[in-house]
Amino acid sequence: MQRGCYRYTVCMIEAVIEDIAMSGEGTHFLVLLRTVEDEILPIVIDHLQAMSLVAARMEEKPERPHTHDLMLSMIEMLGATLERIEITDLKDGTFYGQVVLKRAGVEFDLDSRPSDALALAARADCPVLIARKVMEQHSYTDDELSGEGFEA
Repeated sequence: MQRGCYRYTVCMIEAVIEDIAMSGEGTHFLVLLRTVEDEILPIVIDHLQAMSLVAARMEEKPERPHTHDLMLSMIEMLGATLERIEITDLKDGTFYGQVVLKRAGVEFDLDSRPSDALALAARADCPVLIARKVMEQHSYTDDELSGEGFEA
């Protein structure tokens, strides 16, 4: 994993999808992202996104393509590659993200819910980057999370 300033504007830290967790009450799902500095960023996702991420991580191949599989097929058919996904901001409790595609040497940034971007990243094995300011606002350590009532 790396840390650095991408596109010279926002300092980003690379992360990996550590796990999918469920709240203690079983009402919310979280995707847990871990950085090279062992910070954890939990992002609340709905049950469909959780199922999509789990399927991608287990490398399940459905008989018919699911939405994220279809999106990756379209990206490939258009001659583009999924370069990375970025979690760029956190405002009023809502995370913001981007899918970064590359075609013919040109990068295209597409606005995306982080949960959708992460489902794509899990399938394409591309880098996941998080803005340093987001980590400063909402990251935890392992010890802090274990006391929050979440079970991985």
